[in-house]
Order: sequence, then C-alpha cells, then structure tokens
Amino acid sequence: MKRLCLFAGYSPENRVDDYVIHYLGELAKFADVYYQAANDLSEEELRKLDEVTHGRWAEAHNKYDFGSWQKLIFRLGWQEVEKYDAVILANDSNYGPVRELAEIFDRMDAAGLDAWGITENYGNTRHLQSYFLTLNRPVVKNAFFRDFFESIAVEESKQKICEKYEIGLSRLLAENGFSFAPWIDRSVLDIPFGADISTYQNTLLQKGSPFLKRKVFSSRNFANEDLTLTRRLLEELKYPLDWIAPPAALGEPVGEDDPEAAQRQSEALAEDAVESQAHEESPPAAALSIRAVIKRMLWPLYRPFKLRVVDKLVGIEHKLAGIEHRVSHLAEKTVKVDSDVGDLRNHVGDLRGSVGGLVNGLPSFFVDVRAQVSGLARGSRDAAAQIAALQAQMTALSQNSTNTVTGVSDVQTSVAELHGHLDWVQRDILIALMSSIDLKSLQGFKCVTDYPVAYDSPDHIHPVGTVLDHTRHPRFIRACEDFFGGSGKPLSFLDLGCSAGGMVLDAVLRGHVGVGLEGSDISRLQQRAEWRLLRDSLFTCDVTRPFALGRGEIETFKFDVISAWEVLEHLTADGVEGLFANLARHTRPGSIFACSISQVDGGFTEDGTPLHQTLEPLPWWQERAAKYGFNVLDSEAFQPLDFARGNGNSSVYYRPAHSYREQEGDCFLVVFQRR
Repeated sequence: MKRLCLFAGYSPENRVDDYVIHYLGELAKFADVYYQAANDLSEEELRKLDEVTHGRWAEAHNKYDFGSWQKLIFRLGWQEVEKYDAVILANDSNYGPVRELAEIFDRMDAAGLDAWGITENYGNTRHLQSYFLTLNRPVVKNAFFRDFFESIAVEESKQKICEKYEIGLSRLLAENGFSFAPWIDRSVLDIPFGADISTYQNTLLQKGSPFLKRKVFSSRNFANEDLTLTRRLLEELKYPLDWIAPPAALGEPVGEDDPEAAQRQSEALAEDAVESQAHEESPPAAALSIRAVIKRMLWPLYRPFKLRVVDKLVGIEHKLAGIEHRVSHLAEKTVKVDSDVGDLRNHVGDLRGSVGGLVNGLPSFFVDVRAQVSGLARGSRDAAAQIAALQAQMTALSQNSTNTVTGVSDVQTSVAELHGHLDWVQRDILIALMSSIDLKSLQGFKCVTDYPVAYDSPDHIHPVGTVLDHTRHPRFIRACEDFFGGSGKPLSFLDLGCSAGGMVLDAVLRGHVGVGLEGSDISRLQQRAEWRLLRDSLFTCDVTRPFALGRGEIETFKFDVISAWEVLEHLTADGVEGLFANLARHTRPGSIFACSISQVDGGFTEDGTPLHQTLEPLPWWQERAAKYGFNVLDSEAFQPLDFARGNGNSSVYYRPAHSYREQEGDCFLVVFQRR
C-alpha cells in the first residue's frame, strides 16, 4: 500500500526535538512523509529532517494542525495527493511510537475500514482523535474531503478548531457513509464516558497504544494515572526517557510581539517540571540493622550446609532413639512369651480332643449354614424390593408436593392478574360512560404507504413483543396534558410500534385523538386486544419507510405527541434515519417525540438474528434527531415514571411480573422537541 503522511509540527522554542526525528523516521518506514511546522524554524533546524522526510517547511500561522495539513496539501496539489492509497494525518503532540507500527498497520488495513485512528473520544459526539488518522482512498477521492480541507480557516479558539475540524471530520465520515474505528477499543476500558481518553496514559500503554500524549508530563493536572508507573512502562518499552525530560510544554503559538504570553509559558514550564519531579520522588526505605544485613549475606552459604549435614544428623539421632525404645519393648515381650508357651502346651491336648468332636459334626453344621444363607438371601432381595418401592413412593410424593406448591403459586398469580385486569376494565368502562366518548368522532384517518407491513423486521418474522405486549400508562397522557398547558383542549397522539394499541386507548379515554401504527399485522389479523375496539385508529405500516397519515382533506396530519416505547433499538441504522424523516413530516414546531431506547442485548431469534439491531450511545441518537429538526427537551416536565416503558413498567399492563426491571443505564428515557 502506498501511503502519504502529512505531519504537523509546532515548537514554541523554534526547534526540532529528537523525539520528532525518531517519530518521523518510524513513519518513513511506511509512508512518504512531508513536514509542516506552525512556527518559524531556521534552515539548520529543518535540515535535521532531511533524512526522514520528502519535504519540510516552517511557517507561523494560527490554524493549528489542520492548517498545517492544509498547507501541505496545497504544496503537493490534489492531483499528487490522490495518487496515494491512504493519507496519514499526524502531529507532534505525542511521544512515540513506543512500539512497532507494523502490526497496527497490518491489522487495521485488514479490517477493511475507510478510516481509522488510534483512539476515540465520545463527548458530545463520537469521534476519532486527530493526532493520528489514516484516511483510505475512498475517503480521499470523495468530494467532501477536498471541500473540508479547502474550508479550513482561522478560528476564534482552539476549542472551536476541535469542534469544527476534529469532531467535524468524524461527523462528515459518518454522514457520507464511511466506516471508521479506533485501534484501541474504548468500550472495554474502565474510563468515564465523557473523559478524555488521552489522560488515562497507563491504561492506553498497557492496551497497546504506540503513543503517549506530551501533556501527560508537560501540563499540570492533565494525567489521571500515576506518572511513576508511566515512566516504568516507557522504560520497559525501551523508549528514551531523556526525550521527555525536561518537558517542553505544548500550547498555542507564542508570537514575538507577545512577551507576556512568553513569560507565562516559561513560568508554566517551570511549575510543570517541579510537579513532574514531585511525582517521581519517594521517601527512602528504612535502613536495615547490621545484624539483619549480616544474616542476609550469610544465609545463602549456610542454607545448603544445613540441608546437607545438620538436618541429616538430627534425623539419624531421632532414628537411633526410636530403635532403642523398640529393642527394650521386644525384650519385655520375650519374657512374657516364654511363660505363655507352657500354658499353650497344656491346652494343646485339650484342643485335640475337642477338634476330633468338631470334625465329626461338620457335615451337618455346613448343611444348616447353607440353609440359613439361602434364607437370608431371599430376605435381602425382598427387603431391597420393598426399599425401592418406598423410594419411588417418596419421589412421587415429593414431586406431587412441588407441583402442588407451584400450582398454588400459579393460581395465586393468575387470580392477582385477573383482579388487576378486571380493575382496569371496570375503570375503562366507567371513564367511557362518564365522558360520553364518541368513537365515531375518531374516524376519518387513513394511512397511505407502499409498505403496509415491515416484512424485514425480526419482530414480524419471529413475533415476540408484537403478540405479547399490551402497554397501558395513563400517567404519560396526563403528563403530556400538563406539558401543553392543561387547557382542556384535545391533543393528538400517535404511538409507533403500538402492538396491542393500549397507549392509543389511554389517549382516547382522556378525550384526545389517538392513532397507532404497528409494523407487524399479526395483532390485526388476530383482532387482539384494542384492535377490535379502535378499528379506525390502528393501522399497520413500516415506520422506517415513507408513509402519510391523513384525515379528511388533510393529507399529512400533524400530531402534538408521537411516542415509541422500546421500538428504536429494533431498527437498523438506516431504519432510524427513515423513522426520523417520518417524524419530521408528521409534527409541527413545538410537537414532542417521547421514547424509551433500550441499551441491552435483546437476545436472538431462532435463526440467529438479533432482536435489538441498533445499540448506540445517547449522543448518536441526538445527532440523528438534530438532523431532522429535533432537540432534546431541556425541561423537567417529564419524570422517569411518566414514561410508559423503560422504567420498570410492565409490558403487559395487568401483569406486573412482565416487567423487564431495567437497571440504571439499561434504557434511555428521552423527549425530543421539534424546532
């Protein structure tokens, strides 16, 4: 692969440091390197780079690294740049590489990505950090890449540069459909969501990062991890520590006409050097006593002698003592045996007579023994059979007892669920009677679409929630009434992924206009739940494809409230784009979109298809919503318990056990408002 490396440098001391020469030399093994400094450098300093670059220039400017890369592109020309298979953007804000780059290039090239970097930050938007980026040919040849670099200008602050260009480049990659990823997988690291990953320098080095941010040593309070360990890791990686001491602070370019800024920078350098030294110093170990020192010195000599000689002599002494004790004991027994021999001789005669009688009676004795053994065997078999029968009865009794307890528990649960269901139905009937709701007034809606069913949806192919869920939550309807002023004027509600239609019924019972859309047609075919009652308010369609909900002469009805409860994670990334496009068409400025978005693995269908197809952080969803005119509602009007799902509320309203019991972080509860 033919690579081009554009390297941005900056030195407030107007010099080329050794670590930069080393860095460029390593990059030169993989790419044609060109260097541009954002400060003035003498020709003598620039000559240090002749052996490691194809071209080197220095010119003071205030566009930071992106401005240096822009200047290099303009020097080379777009025609030359586009000859390469990949363009590397790098700068001197890091020490390194502290390990070989070959493995990193090999693995990331094999991944088939359009762009990649070493690390990524989340912040407001997920983005690759720009200190080292590789952009492959599809990106470099795309028109957006040229437009991006030709638009780089002087900005009011370094923060603005970061937002507009570093974060902006990753945003443009995503918007143009390019794939990108970092070398270090941040999701497996124990680093806070919004933190700058560069401040966790030891974690990065241990996870295989080839670079170390210079600010770790040059900026006060930048590093979040122990600097002593950092130095030890660098020593193990054989990176020259003299390149980082004394530290050279990085910052904004200091002009010759700004002596106060230069003085502040000099003072900061001194303070950071003192702080760096303080991190490394530690109190001396307590002095050892002379006796302890002598003992420690002689022990290696004494230990083998002790094992070979002293320990063996002690063992022999113990064995001799044992032998003497046994000899004495045997002598005593010999005397006793002599006296017993005489007694034995006297008994021998008596035994001979007894034995003769016994021999004569043995045949009859053996016959009796055989008979008794046979009887015992029969009794043993009978006893074993009885024991086995008793064990079987005990097992059956135990199983019956377990089944009985389970049955009683199931009955109790069923009774509780039935009571809850009847309680809801009773109140629904009373509300309908007291409010004199005219269901005919809700008629007139029509859904126009070329995609009446979401045939590609896993929840349609393998129905789960669409045939089981029946969500009800009047509290959400009341919260919306309060948000819109509580004037008593009917609101209009649209529930996406409505399943049984429960949320639509809650809106209708409060006297509002309610409409529901469901991607699968199984509830309509079965006439399940509210589909029998609200036949003119519930429709099927693929909410990720274009549709128009009209009423009467209104071709596209604008709703006050649209909701989607644990629906968005079931969509693909492209499907999310289609959904927000439909939301934009069916809302007006001030309308709200309330949703719960699961962040957990929803399991898989029988053929291995994931039920939750999009699991992304909240900034990812905010970015897509903003693209279609929706911002997160900055208000406390909606509390977590106001949401219909994602807060422990049951997916079947009269069955509390059907709650997913979400823990903190399992689900996003969000209200977007149309600008």
